[in-house]
Amino acid sequence: MQVSLKQQAIDILRMNDRGGYTVPTARLYPYQWEWDSVFAALGFATFDRNRAWEEIETLFSGQWDDGMVPHIIFHKTDPDYFPGPEMWKSNTIPPSSGHSQPPVAASAMLTMMKTGGAVDRERTKALFYKLHAWHRWFHTYRDPDENRGRRHHPSVGIRP
Repeated sequence: MQVSLKQQAIDILRMNDRGGYTVPTARLYPYQWEWDSVFAALGFATFDRNRAWEEIETLFSGQWDDGMVPHIIFHKTDPDYFPGPEMWKSNTIPPSSGHSQPPVAASAMLTMMKTGGAVDRERTKALFYKLHAWHRWFHTYRDPDENRGRRHHPSVGIRP
């Protein structure tokens, strides 16, 4: 009997699940990566809503005090991976890289909230201020023209 494409995808997500976060590939990338994790959450959302939210919540467990969510979160040590946490020296718990990517988690959370129910809305609400801090970090530190912050203060009109 042939396994469906959907079942193959579910099997891969489960195989790469490390308990709260998913690795993109078991040997090549043994850590939680921001975008990969968000896309994994969307995959989990099709068959295990709670696990999908755990993925996003675990991603936010690596958020820096200034609001940035790092590109790589080193939940467990893997001496075979370079550059690992010893290279980044982030001094964060959990250790992480020192760079970020645009916050695609917002789109995933919106999708899950729109396709879900009250629990999805509550979990989105619980993460709202962390997500807002991440967006504010981008407005503050990744605005090469230095004009977004002058036009609009990021906290104006923001409500969970």
